[in-house]
Amino acid sequence: MNEKKLARRAFLKGIGMSTVALPFLSSELFALTTDEPIKRLILIEHPDGINPDYWFPTGTETDFTLPAMTEPFNLVKEDCVFLEGINLGGSLAGHGAYQGLWRGDSSGASIDQYFSEKWRGLTDIPSLVHKASDIYNGSRSLGFDSFGKSIPALTNPLSLLDKIYTSSDIEAKTFNTLEESKRRLNAIAEDLATLKQGDMSNNILFQAHEKSLNDVLDALERKSEETTPVNMDEWKADFEAKATAGGLTSRSESRWDNPILASNDAFNLMSELHEDAIVTALKYDRTRVINYSYGCDTWDFYMKCDDGGSYPYHNSGHSMDQGHIETRKMTSKRVANLINTLKNTNDIYGQPLLDSTLVVYACEIGHAANHTNQNAPFILAGAGLQGGRYLNYNGVLWNKVLVSIANILGDDLTSYGSIDSEGGALPNLV
Repeated sequence: MNEKKLARRAFLKGIGMSTVALPFLSSELFALTTDEPIKRLILIEHPDGINPDYWFPTGTETDFTLPAMTEPFNLVKEDCVFLEGINLGGSLAGHGAYQGLWRGDSSGASIDQYFSEKWRGLTDIPSLVHKASDIYNGSRSLGFDSFGKSIPALTNPLSLLDKIYTSSDIEAKTFNTLEESKRRLNAIAEDLATLKQGDMSNNILFQAHEKSLNDVLDALERKSEETTPVNMDEWKADFEAKATAGGLTSRSESRWDNPILASNDAFNLMSELHEDAIVTALKYDRTRVINYSYGCDTWDFYMKCDDGGSYPYHNSGHSMDQGHIETRKMTSKRVANLINTLKNTNDIYGQPLLDSTLVVYACEIGHAANHTNQNAPFILAGAGLQGGRYLNYNGVLWNKVLVSIANILGDDLTSYGSIDSEGGALPNLV
């Protein structure tokens, strides 16, 4: 036995009578054998406002009914929390409020980029910022970097594919540091045996530590270091085939420049491709942060809806007619289906994506006709959040939603953005 190891043993033996050694062993033990849980974030926005009468639930916190615009969320109602009474503040109003939706102010970074930096290095791609509508050629984006500069949103699904696709095999490991953990735990076991010599052999606390340590070692012995190579080639081929069949053939073209893509079926095609890319990027752990919009200010784009009609997405909001209800039902349907897909899709580590992914769906305009920033809609799901709830906060600032997002994802932020001087998260959400 070398002198360095003897010296360490002597030190441990010297503190054997003290409780100092016990927390040391316990904290190191669990630090070695507990992987940090994966957390993911998806922000989703639809533009051009809502009609509150047809969006917000009616009823109590746990016994409520979803009206026409949010009716599609019945598919995943028990996974979702529906928020009412959330106001955007400051000078943010109307269509310009999109600038502050995810950053709690008119300056600074959006909450997705906060986590992009916090989790940088865990995945190859820090974040994705993209949208299904490119009528403004990508110039309007909801993602803002740490300097407050707008991040261009990817709009062409083939460009999005290029960003997340890798031709290299991806390895899914059941336990990434198995042998290293075994070696270090065995070293702790030797130290514990030293502490238990002589009069300390019957020490109850030491015996409890020894049992816990042996239980963990036994569990590690049953684990496998085997890796499962996976790749994205098959998905890439299917994705390109779907895009080509829909009329999208060039990575540089805009769907508005393509007569086929400019038809009123284009919204579903483009949204389906973008959502496929979201699920795939998370599934293969290519990124853990996504900021996605169905488009900012789509104006007179006509959307084909489930009632058989086609309605101007933006202008129907001004008239607050049936077209307004039907078009918002379409985006609700897309988000509900996406949440359901995340719930039923495992990542490469074998865990359901929704278990580790917080989905936040919102719009920056609380009333489409008058463009108010009051009572903006928010729906949250996933990441262990208790669903099946409807919470009315009666006019609190949306900064609290952003703080809540951070807290749900394990961050101890107490404020986000400068408009809410009170700070804090939404009460009773978590």
